[in-house]
Amino acid sequence: MRVDLCTGSISSEPTIKYAKEWLGARGISQRILYNEIKPWVTPYEPANKIVISAGPFTGTLAPGATRLCLASKIVFSYGVGTANMCGFFAPELKFAGYDHIVIQGRARQPVYLSIDDDRVKLIDARGIWGKTTWETDDLVKEEVGDEDIQIICIGPAGENLVRGACVIGNRNRAAAKCGLGAIMGSKNLKAVAVRGTGSVEVAQPDRFMEAVDRNLESIKESPRLKPLFEYGTIGIFPYENEGGGMTYKNYQDGYMPEESIKHLDPDIFVSKYKQRNIGYMACPMACSRYYKVDHGPYAGLATEGFETNTMVDFGGKLAIDYAPAIIKAHSLCNQLGLDEDNTSAAISWAFECYQRGILTPKDTDGLRLEWSDYGVAFELIRKLAYREGFGNLLAEGPKYGSEILGRDSGYYAMALKGQGIYEETRLPIGWGLGVSVATRGGGHTTGAPICELFVEGDPKLTESAEKVFGVKTFSRVEYQDKARLVIYTERIQELINSSGICMFFGTWEGPDLIGFGEIAELYSAATGWETTEEELVRIADRIFNVEKAFNVLHADLGRKDDYPPQRCLREPIKSGPFKGHALSKEKYDSMLDEYYQLHGWNKDTGLQTRTCLEKLDLGDVADDLEKANKLVRI
Repeated sequence: MRVDLCTGSISSEPTIKYAKEWLGARGISQRILYNEIKPWVTPYEPANKIVISAGPFTGTLAPGATRLCLASKIVFSYGVGTANMCGFFAPELKFAGYDHIVIQGRARQPVYLSIDDDRVKLIDARGIWGKTTWETDDLVKEEVGDEDIQIICIGPAGENLVRGACVIGNRNRAAAKCGLGAIMGSKNLKAVAVRGTGSVEVAQPDRFMEAVDRNLESIKESPRLKPLFEYGTIGIFPYENEGGGMTYKNYQDGYMPEESIKHLDPDIFVSKYKQRNIGYMACPMACSRYYKVDHGPYAGLATEGFETNTMVDFGGKLAIDYAPAIIKAHSLCNQLGLDEDNTSAAISWAFECYQRGILTPKDTDGLRLEWSDYGVAFELIRKLAYREGFGNLLAEGPKYGSEILGRDSGYYAMALKGQGIYEETRLPIGWGLGVSVATRGGGHTTGAPICELFVEGDPKLTESAEKVFGVKTFSRVEYQDKARLVIYTERIQELINSSGICMFFGTWEGPDLIGFGEIAELYSAATGWETTEEELVRIADRIFNVEKAFNVLHADLGRKDDYPPQRCLREPIKSGPFKGHALSKEKYDSMLDEYYQLHGWNKDTGLQTRTCLEKLDLGDVADDLEKANKLVRI
């Protein structure tokens, strides 16, 4: 579906013209953006587009095939922006008959897009403009008269063009990164609501279900997924700390003190606050949780749970060790439509600037920004979402906020390619590389390998991991093989995000789960097009190279932008089991050289080569780069 908000025109075209080369979801959306957005278009212009996509497996019984991909030109670097969310919206979109919605233009007044099978229209949203995402969800359902309609929407943060604004579905599922909520806000698009009564058929049902059953058995037996069944992703929180991966007090350390972390033990959330598990369509794990607080200042608060990001963002980065406050921070960000990673990055930057005397109460509307003060943190979240007072500076994110503030505050702005991050980049080594080179600017769900946290020391896992990942070294402190490991992760994640299944069921989470071969079999049975592992790897490389070229042409991103924040290159971890560990700039440079060479890019600049692109049938991309003098002719 194509929607022009300027004219109100709505049309459709067949997905098939893109599918064989770009697979689906993320792949197709990236090619559309590359083809249709000119480098001089800025993110908030009507000419920018946002693509909302479901994958080829979405709406089927493939494990976890419920993911939604959103993509646009990012508000941080002006490069490629993409985010992925769980929920019921993506399958419902497929049941309505659509794989993608490509939205351009800007409506004259607030609207929302209503899709009821083939009945599609733009509806006046002035009555819900200014409402939170939870209120919007209720009001649209009431207006439409359908409690089961699926909605994605923005909150006040998106309306106010906060750089870290996100898109929320099912009240608590976020397409968080890249400021996509601000893109919707710039278009006066408050929400998209979809109802579908159709179905998704596969070409070879028996073969497809045999593949589904094999994968379900692997998921059931995987030792890697057992903690997710019990705790959700917050189960990894203590292990991140022990592994040197905690971004304590805005990266002043990589370790949270034991007396603090014990108050955030996953068992506390399970025993005191969990009401039930939550899963979405075709999910055999139900790793989300529904929490309710029945005591203290937030008594009565009930909300769907969160990932380990939230624990690190507010527990680690802001040193908050009161469990109900973590739940409150999560619900507040969801209601206002804020990415928790970007929000906490801005607030923890401000807290440290206050600690160091760079900011004073005169700058912060009289607030005293002291570590662990969750009441102040919540007030800053509110101010940020509404761009009120000091919140107007925070709404720009740590990088741009520090440039506006000056006062040597930039060193404490923890961002990559302009976007605030939550991930520690000093350890593990491969994880840090994957986060740093990510095309969208930070984030661990594109190329950061998680296997460094669990493979070392387990002989059985090591053997299977070596076979699947094709590397020999998994130690979190070693540089050897990490470039190769990151490229494996980039490829599998491109395919996971393009197909529409959940990454927790892929080899990103464990070597015994869904890999290239399993995706090839599912895809062949679903579409009737026999597709090999090698062909899928080629598609993954094609998608990644288009993202890379978009960044070069639109944002002039190169080697200089693929390093961790300066603080992580200069300061060692100060506490915990990895006390004293520091990144070696020389070894990181060698690892980055290898990463570029394995991709077929120039190692000195990070720029792509004609040989690499033409091997992937991307001659047109090579021509564009050459015209911009951004191509290495090899």
